[in-house]
Amino acid sequence: MESLTCFLNEALTIAFVIFFCLYFFLYKLKSKGIKLKSPPGPRPWPLLGNLHLLGNHPHQSLSALAKIYGSIMFLRLGSVPTVVVSSPAMAKEFLKAHDLVFASRPNCAVGKYICYNHRDVAFVPYGAYWRQMRKLCTVELLTVKRIESFRFVREEEVSAMIRCIWQESGHGAQCVDVRKRLSSLTQNITCRMFASRTYSDNELSGGHGFKEMAEEMTTVSGAFFIGDFIPSLDWLDLQGFRRRMLAVHKIFDRFAEKVIDEHVHRRLEKGEHNEEDRVKDIVDVMLDMAETEGQTISRVDIKAMILDMLIAGMETSVTLVEWAVSELLRNPATLARVQQEMECAVGRNRRIEESDVKKLDYLRCVVKETFRLHPPLPLLIPHESMEGCSIEGYFIPPKTRVYVNVWAIGRDENVWKDAHQFKPERFIGSNKDVRGQDFDLLPFGGGRRGCPGITMGLSVSELALAQLLHCFDWTVEGEVDMTEGFGITVPIKNSLFACPKWRLATEYPV
Repeated sequence: MESLTCFLNEALTIAFVIFFCLYFFLYKLKSKGIKLKSPPGPRPWPLLGNLHLLGNHPHQSLSALAKIYGSIMFLRLGSVPTVVVSSPAMAKEFLKAHDLVFASRPNCAVGKYICYNHRDVAFVPYGAYWRQMRKLCTVELLTVKRIESFRFVREEEVSAMIRCIWQESGHGAQCVDVRKRLSSLTQNITCRMFASRTYSDNELSGGHGFKEMAEEMTTVSGAFFIGDFIPSLDWLDLQGFRRRMLAVHKIFDRFAEKVIDEHVHRRLEKGEHNEEDRVKDIVDVMLDMAETEGQTISRVDIKAMILDMLIAGMETSVTLVEWAVSELLRNPATLARVQQEMECAVGRNRRIEESDVKKLDYLRCVVKETFRLHPPLPLLIPHESMEGCSIEGYFIPPKTRVYVNVWAIGRDENVWKDAHQFKPERFIGSNKDVRGQDFDLLPFGGGRRGCPGITMGLSVSELALAQLLHCFDWTVEGEVDMTEGFGITVPIKNSLFACPKWRLATEYPV
């Protein structure tokens, strides 16, 4: 009885301390003039919250809601408090002024079932592991020097793409699937960067090709998985996404194991010193670091890095270039201006090289305009608050999920004149860039969680687009389909089929 009395006294003391601390916290907020109110938003339904409002294209639905409730909007997605940001000013608040508070990622099915239980760079929560892997990317793997060392890979593979397009079209006699050729290009470049060789579809298990695997990963990664928002329903897998995530992860994991095994076998067979004349690929560098004393890079970490590179390297570049070509086919005057710039800079007697791209100011304006209207990631990968924070008089509690709607920002008529029209001229003479410093143009995100592969992505996209427009005149049958598809990246729903006509004075590619 005495022990029970002591226990009750201790419990009451703890409860009183908690109550006092909470009261003191609320009093301090009130004394500072901070009102504990949430941003405006639609009234949630029981259990579902506001999930029913997302529709098939959440970035479009959230953009429409932002016009009603404002550029900082509160939703309850299932049981998860969520804030949606839809203006440059608000994006700057979350990604710069309060960057550290919102530097984490929420635990989610994609991170758990595809990304090796959050061991990749993109989906891992903020902490020591993320800092280690981010430093690895910026200091070792994705430096300007290392990306430049793979310049010959990009130029070789882009030339191979041009040759394949010409052959597949029957020397201009029929249309080709532009997305398919771009997918092969980015797949080959990315594989050569992390594995020093290309891989054919039959080297994947499960009867899937690289394109199908990448598309499946981006589709399931872009879905709003009900179990992430209503944990009590997680076990039911009502949408079937968990089953699909596990299946595609299994296919990828076998591929990644094959890549690492090949590297380990080669190192044992030839020895490290016999390969000094070969440019080290990304897996080489990570294996070197794994063998360095004091490093804690595991086999799983290497597989997670391959995953990030394969998906980010393939899908975002393909999506951007296909949208850019489609917009230019719908705007022939703009296309003529791009081609005229390339003729003035390079002529028609040779193909464009990567060193030429820096001279093509208008081409880069086209790329920026495509990013504005068609960002590959229309909703940035969600952030999560690590502590409570007040922004614009609204209190954002800890564990709140934050989505930045860069698609809505790019089409904001208060920011962009003629916001829904494709006008690359708006960037002429402008210092506006896509590297995360201009919050009205954030295709790669910003702050601590901005994409570390910006330089690599731009190098591939700009060179591929320049070669496609410099080597060929393109025609399509009927109207260009601009319907959006679905996924974490948003491609055109139906692949672009176009007919190429050789336009250079040099011989046809063979």
